[in-house]
This record gives sequence, structure tokens and C-alpha cells, in this order.
Amino acid sequence: MSVARARARLSNAVWRVSPRARLALSLACLAAVMLGISAFMLLPSATLQLVCRHEFRSADITVSIDGEVVHTDTLTGTVRKWLGVLEKTEGTYARTLPVSAGRHVVAVNLRAPGYDRTRSIQGDFRRGRESTLSVDAGRGLSLAWRGTGAGANPPELANPSSSWFRYAGSIMMTILGSIVSASIGVLVQDFLRSRKARLEGTGDLRPQPPKG
Repeated sequence: MSVARARARLSNAVWRVSPRARLALSLACLAAVMLGISAFMLLPSATLQLVCRHEFRSADITVSIDGEVVHTDTLTGTVRKWLGVLEKTEGTYARTLPVSAGRHVVAVNLRAPGYDRTRSIQGDFRRGRESTLSVDAGRGLSLAWRGTGAGANPPELANPSSSWFRYAGSIMMTILGSIVSASIGVLVQDFLRSRKARLEGTGDLRPQPPKG
């Protein structure tokens, strides 16, 4: 089947439905396109590589971005003897986390028996780039970007515009998804109504049995 014939059949099929169904189909197509664009804009486009060195046998780590918790886990360390006498606990932990491009505040919290520290650092994440954050946890807790990193200017508050953008994007995706669902419902109802009408019309044309 040629492209022209397929396009003609599709056009005929569209124009056979009711105006209400055509409007619903147009809205569904438009909402689907906008939904795809919104999803692409909200998809994580950068990477945060977290590398932690700590001195705990066991500790809980929580990572937040702009005040929203994105990762929790438990760290473990091993006890080693130095010079056969002194004992020292050491451990390393690494994790890769997705993050949207832009400027964000990364906060790290470590909790262990008798220990509870939280530090934050600001970074400018670039699309398609990986930024490595070094976490050093012992008596204190320090954060630093490794290498070129994402740049560090420790602030106290998250970037409100970034949080508002993600919130508005989530609302938009919900609305567009509702439009697509409602449009599909209208199309299904129109199809069932037209099918019922055709069946009833076919029933009227059935030959009547001869009278005795």
C-alpha cells in the first residue's frame, strides 16, 4: 500500500467520525506532543557521582537535592589494625545519581551512633556531564567538588526557581495526561455509538420471513 493511499484512508476514517470525536482526536494529538516535550524537559540530563570516605562501621546516608530526598542507603566500614595494635575503621561508598541540568543545592546527611551531621553545597550541573562530589566523614563532615566538578558556592537555601519549574512541569504533565485519557474516552464512545448504529441499520434491512 502506498503512502498516498494510506494517508487517504486515514483521512476518510477521520472525517467519518463525529465533529466531537474529531475535536477530541485533535486535542489528544496536541496533548501527546506537549506531554512528550514536557517529559523530555523534566528527564534527568546530568549525573551526580557521589564518592564518600568514612570512618564508621555502619552509618545511614541521605542525599537531598533542593530539599527533596533522592537517595538513602547504609554505609559499612571495616576495622583494620595499624602496627598490630591500633584499630581504625575505614570505608568507602560510591553511587551515581541522576539530576536535571541547572543549578541545585546538594545536601548530605550522615547518621551513626553518637553522630549526626548535615552539610550542603551548591553545584551548576551541565547537560550530559558528570559531576563528582567528594564526601569526607569522620569527626566532621565536609563536601567538595572533585576536579572541575560542578562548581561550589555553599548556600543555605535551595534555588526556588528550579523547584518551582519541576513543580509546574509535574502539574502540566498531569493535566496533559488527563486530556489524553479524556480524548481517548470520547473516541471510544463515538466508535461504539457508530458501531451500534450500523448494527441496528443492518438489522432493519434483514429479509422478513414469509407469512403463512
